[in-house]
Amino acid sequence: MADRKPKNRIFWIIAIAIALMLLLFAVLQFKARSYIENFLSQKIPDHIHLTYSQIHVNLISGSVGLTDVGLDFLDEDSNCRKAGMRLDAIDIKGVGYYQALFGNTISVREIQLLRPKGEYYQGGHQVEKDGISASDSAKERTLSIAQLSVVDGEFRIFGKDPDTLVFSMENLNLSLENLKMDKEIVERIIPFAYGDYDLSTGMVYADLGPFEALTLSGTTITNKELQLSNLSLKSKYNKITLSRKLDKEHDYIDLEIPEVVMTNMDFGFNAERFFLNTKSVVLQYPKMEIYRDKLVQDDYEQKKLYSRMLRELPIDLNVSEVKVNDGYISYSELVKSGTVPGEIVFADLGATISNVSNTQESGEKTEIKAVAQLMGEAPIELTWNFDANKENDAFFVSGVVTNFKSKSINQFLRSNLRTEAEGDVQELYFTVSGDAISSTGDMKMNYEDFRFTVLKKDRMGVNKLLTFVGNIFTNDGSKTDESGYRYGEIYSERDNTKSFFNYLWLNVMDGIVNTLTGDGKKE
Repeated sequence: MADRKPKNRIFWIIAIAIALMLLLFAVLQFKARSYIENFLSQKIPDHIHLTYSQIHVNLISGSVGLTDVGLDFLDEDSNCRKAGMRLDAIDIKGVGYYQALFGNTISVREIQLLRPKGEYYQGGHQVEKDGISASDSAKERTLSIAQLSVVDGEFRIFGKDPDTLVFSMENLNLSLENLKMDKEIVERIIPFAYGDYDLSTGMVYADLGPFEALTLSGTTITNKELQLSNLSLKSKYNKITLSRKLDKEHDYIDLEIPEVVMTNMDFGFNAERFFLNTKSVVLQYPKMEIYRDKLVQDDYEQKKLYSRMLRELPIDLNVSEVKVNDGYISYSELVKSGTVPGEIVFADLGATISNVSNTQESGEKTEIKAVAQLMGEAPIELTWNFDANKENDAFFVSGVVTNFKSKSINQFLRSNLRTEAEGDVQELYFTVSGDAISSTGDMKMNYEDFRFTVLKKDRMGVNKLLTFVGNIFTNDGSKTDESGYRYGEIYSERDNTKSFFNYLWLNVMDGIVNTLTGDGKKE
């Protein structure tokens, strides 16, 4: 019996010690839970409302979990709800309790946001709010998160009318590493610092104004490479409906790009100015249709040339190279009611644009080189450069067209100029130097049996008198130099209510007319 008493004592001592440890753990667990609940109810800024159905705390693993979470963000100067979020769960793992309780840093290994659905209202909504304020000590803390994950999220932005969708993003998945916030970082435009990140989305929609919208079927960012799938920028209305809604000229547009890839991408803020740098942007198989109804009143707003657009961008942009692979562009105009719109087509379009930048020093030019099949059959090459730093918007363009059959463009000539053409252009070369006011250049052509037919106003018959007079002054291509060329000069003044391509078209047309009707000699 004497031997059993010490054993019983040891047993009870161990049992009591374990019970005390369990009790102590339960008390600490309860205290930790109470501390977190108190923090969530008392230390969150008064413009943020938080609700949840359950909270789970595990001291051993250092984890905290909230389920059925609701967040509302209020305008600090009113009771308006500016944004909100609903989540299935928030899981916080690897909380550094010691640093949180006795230090100045809240350290977390991982935060996971499960199926968040976020909304932002540009107009705001009136709601009640409680008088909860953040303590000064909370503002002084540093937050360090090794990894932040968003799983299957959604986000929407609504306009001033809460029924108007401005932006939406589905199936958002984000992994953000080494996130940090402190009293200095939080004052920046992006209020946190971060390391590597991965992002992917499903469908993305963006309202671009009263007439166009942009959609993407998917977005992926990995290792500073951005990939956009099935980018589509389209008018919201068909051509007829759009014209009825316009009080001045505005193009109908239908652009589809199956794939856009951007490599070595970097972005952020220098002071308060956003910057975007990337080594390469590749557009795969873009297809664009542009239609203009010339029966709608002209838009007399001044148009900027591309050099000025680049120079006056509200961001710092530096793109080393843009490549367009196997593109297609069609442009058509309706000039007279009841007629078929004239159309110009550029098929098999390939282009390289170098140094798209507004951060380079003067002298660093943007260079564009493009090739295509004019009307799907005549090879055309275009070289174009400008310096975005030049205030006069100086530019240089040269082009080559070969094996062009003029009848292929008759639909456009018939609709837009009330003319038809006959004859083949074996070679056409032009160069143009200009600025935002005027331009000069030269042209040479090798062509055969060229004739113009001028149509009546209703385009239903031939104006024989004007056709006869016009062809008196038009050389058919028989009077050339020993190399088979005729030469012409170019001069044009810019209409600043029109685009650069209208400006280029005026130069080319002036050169063609001068070559066809002049003496054809090289100056």
